Order: sequence, then C-alpha cells, then structure tokens
Amino acid sequence: MKEIKLLHLFPKLLSLYGEYGNVKIIEKNLKDKGYEANITEYEILSDENIDISEFDFIYVGSGTEKNLIEASERLLPHKEAFCEFISSDKCVLASGNAMTLFGKTLKLKEKEYETLGAFTYTSEIFTDKRFQGDILTDDNNIFASKLIGFINTSAIYSGIETPLTNNLLGAKLGNDKASGGDGFISGNFIGTQLIGPIAVKNPNVLAKICEMITGESFYADAQSNCALAYARGLSALEERLFSYRKD
Repeated sequence: MKEIKLLHLFPKLLSLYGEYGNVKIIEKNLKDKGYEANITEYEILSDENIDISEFDFIYVGSGTEKNLIEASERLLPHKEAFCEFISSDKCVLASGNAMTLFGKTLKLKEKEYETLGAFTYTSEIFTDKRFQGDILTDDNNIFASKLIGFINTSAIYSGIETPLTNNLLGAKLGNDKASGGDGFISGNFIGTQLIGPIAVKNPNVLAKICEMITGESFYADAQSNCALAYARGLSALEERLFSYRKD
C-alpha cells in the first residue's frame, strides 16, 4: 500500500492536553490497515523552508493564548501554501483552540491579529473568561455517531455557518457560547473545540479521518479498548443528560 505522510504541526508550541495522541492513534490505525504511515513534526521556525504539498494529512492542537499568537505569526509567511493544501481537499484536523489559526482574524486584548484566512469566521480570546465542561453531541454529523469529549477554552467564534456537531450536553459551550453548534467542517477540513484527544475517545472519528486521508473504508473495532471506553463514557454522559432533562 502507498505511503501516508502525516504532518504534526507545532508539536511543542501547541501541545496542551496530550492531544498528540490524535496523530499517534491515526498513524497506528493506518499501519494496522497495512499502510506505511509516518509522522513529520514541524515547528515552522523563521529559517525553516517547508513543503507541505507532499503530506496527506495535517494535525494541529491546542495552545496557550501567547503560543497561539506565535503560531499564527509563524504560519502567515506560508499562508498561500496552507490555503492551497486545504482547497486541494486534503484532510486537516484542528482540535481545541487551534481553529483560531484558520479563520480570518483572531482578537486578543483588543488587538486584532491576521490569521490564515482559509475560512471567513473570526475568533476572540478572552483572558478573564473560561468555558469548560463535558460534551455529548447528537449523531447528526459526518461521523454518524454521538461524540464525547471535554471543552476547556477561552475562545469564542463568530460567523461559523457549518458547525461540525451539535452539543446536547454542554450546549452553552459551543462556538458562540449561546447555540449548540460546535466546531467547523468544510470539505476535508475538521475543526473541533473538543480536547481529550477526540480521535482516541471516539472510534468513529478515528475511522472517518482515516477514510478521508486514504479514500478507503475504515470501520471502528467495537472490541478495542478505545471502543469499550467510549461505550462507558457515552453511557455516563447520556445518563447525566437524562437526569438534567428530568429535573
């Protein structure tokens, strides 16, 4: 089978919440299927020339407010290459607050920063507010599955018209902190506020991302440790949601 090249962007700069587990489990799942999958890590330093066109998948995770601004500044000289990668319909996963990097602008402390502009939504990070809690989504999404996870963010997003999921539990933790719509999807670009990491906690997410990368069908192993942990987590969150609605 063909070689699959995975790019982990900013593994040191944006490395909160153990989210490197997303790209590691994707690599493992591809290898289990017989692919030659390899991860390359880029921090994109000022003197680093990069060619992202050779990659099949890009992953980027969460970071502190300061590091997000630093990451955005490092990305801007490569704006054309990243926007071209996304428009070519190659798969990208941005989790936690990494979605801020791909919108039009990012506002922090009344100062507005230019971001990649691959999409038209905007974001604002607050230093005096924190939004956090457990999440349970409905199953009306590309994964055809209820998602479980956790949100811990200070970011609010505006102008997202195609959210990835709809939160049942944690509805006030969505993109705009008012409606239940959460994350963003456009083509093979997946943005999500969920941390955890999402591809480890949700077997159908892992399978779908591998499908998007390879064009081949993948199925979640119902007997895997991840699937069994997902089933327990789903049951607990559904019970909590039922309890809230009953009250």
